[in-house]
Amino acid sequence: MNPSSQATRAGRLRQISRLARANLYDFQLLLRESWLVLIAFAILAGITSTYLAFFYPERGGSSRPQGLPEALYETLTLMTLQSDLDFPRGDLIGELIFFLTPLLGLALIFQSVLNFGRLLLDKGGRREAWQVALASTYRDHIIVCGLGRVGLRIVTQLHAAGYETVVVERDWNSEFVPRVLSLGVPVVLGDAREATILQQAGVMRARAVIAAINDDLLNVEIALGARGVRSDVRVVLRVFNEELDRNLERALGPNSAFSASAIAAPTCAAAAVSREIDYALTVGRAQLGVAQIVVQRESNLSGFVRAIEDETYVRILHHVSQEGRVIRYQSLSQLSAGDRITVIGTLERIEAMRQRNTPFSKLAFLTAERPVRPTERYHTVIVCGLGKIGFRVVKQLHALNPRPRIVVVRLGTNDRPEFVRQIRQLEDVADVIGDARNLEVLCRAGLDEAYSIAALTSDDLQNVQIALTARRQRPDVHIVLRTFSDALAERLAEMFGIHTTYSTSALAAPTMAAAALAGDVSQALVVGGRLFAVDQTHLSAKHPFVGMRIDDLREYSTALVLELQRDGRTILLPDLDVRLQAGDQATLLAPIETIHHIRGMGVRG
Repeated sequence: MNPSSQATRAGRLRQISRLARANLYDFQLLLRESWLVLIAFAILAGITSTYLAFFYPERGGSSRPQGLPEALYETLTLMTLQSDLDFPRGDLIGELIFFLTPLLGLALIFQSVLNFGRLLLDKGGRREAWQVALASTYRDHIIVCGLGRVGLRIVTQLHAAGYETVVVERDWNSEFVPRVLSLGVPVVLGDAREATILQQAGVMRARAVIAAINDDLLNVEIALGARGVRSDVRVVLRVFNEELDRNLERALGPNSAFSASAIAAPTCAAAAVSREIDYALTVGRAQLGVAQIVVQRESNLSGFVRAIEDETYVRILHHVSQEGRVIRYQSLSQLSAGDRITVIGTLERIEAMRQRNTPFSKLAFLTAERPVRPTERYHTVIVCGLGKIGFRVVKQLHALNPRPRIVVVRLGTNDRPEFVRQIRQLEDVADVIGDARNLEVLCRAGLDEAYSIAALTSDDLQNVQIALTARRQRPDVHIVLRTFSDALAERLAEMFGIHTTYSTSALAAPTMAAAALAGDVSQALVVGGRLFAVDQTHLSAKHPFVGMRIDDLREYSTALVLELQRDGRTILLPDLDVRLQAGDQATLLAPIETIHHIRGMGVRG
């Protein structure tokens, strides 16, 4: 039997076991809810059966039942008015039993016992209780509180990566509940601030609790409530206020509080000054981009992986052949036409790599290169919308070196005063009041000199309208668009060639999920369906990595060294032939399972 078949069989057995345990829990729950009625039924049946077996007078053609089993059968027929036994005239106790047993028995059977059986078998009619029963079978899972956009993304990404989750949601009519239920993820109905609800979700057995509601105060209450129920449970919460973030991490641990907009802003900012960037990671003072590239026929990316990496100063994170086969990194691996690779490097290096990846680019010297970064002519980035994400992106763009000209377009209504005040204090940031869907407003903001338009309002339709308005005037302008819907993003790419669409929740979810799984994770992303996290490792003299080449570490553990700090020097994406030394501080990017393993090695070392 091949490994995939074994894994499928193990998964089915685990599912069967889970359903059996959930049904047992549900049965016990129903017993607790119906115990009074069931005991009354049992007492009535016991009294009547005892009377029939030992005291029923034998007279005429009616004989006493032989033993308790037959007496119990006759009791049930008596309850349903089907008994052939003669009425015990002259026996006061018998007369009372024959009169009361059908009367009480019918009431108990039809109103209580049959109802118990119906509830036991009809899970759909009491789906909330059945979800609690399913949640009772989970262990070492992640509890996600709040099924909004961020919560949904966390659940779907954890599920796709093979981790189990239980959701707590107080609105059963939420549009996302059916999507989560379709994944087989239990949804416990209730307020996650209540201890009983957290216990129903399995907080005593959980690995971590994530509070992902779009309300800082509620998330704090959930986190503190979870710690009140179980003091050692790991908590991760979503907040926007930076000061609150810092104070919470002092109390709850490092990298436990996250702002979705703060996580997403570097990627959106990087995309505004580059093209087709999937993620942006901040490593020390540098910014590294992550992008997917399909190797073109006869391009300069065909050849040995190691040689291409040395020439381009980028690293390949994930490699899938044209046939869809995942190729594990080896120094002698080769790239061929049609291969899909996920690469990481500085934005400049990734763009240079894209220029090498054009069909027949070995003859590229015969053609002029197309600008892929802000230039002297196209030097402006127009940010439309000054909400949480727009504000963060403006600050990220302002910190770039070289810095593009930045123009903010906002409606001027419902803007946060603190956001407006802070951007007006930034040097070389222009502020335009108006509707960015209006071409005249975009022209006033500098559309003719714009390298990119970043449509970052909280309304998907409004962002699409801004993008289409800009493209009608400037078909070549680069568009960065915020959207939540994956289907909409795919249609935009197909119909209008807008490939740089981002969801704040999708960008933030991997980091919050990784922090819940491993703890103390500041950045994470999904690569090839796997959850990768950034982590720092200090190499002691006895650490197993000491003396190992960076290339060997990558081949051995799938961990990529992004930055190396040695003797006061910082080396970004160090040469693969460099050997690690005691005292090195290495920033690694690796699958979350590898991060767990490496941390364990550090403790032992």
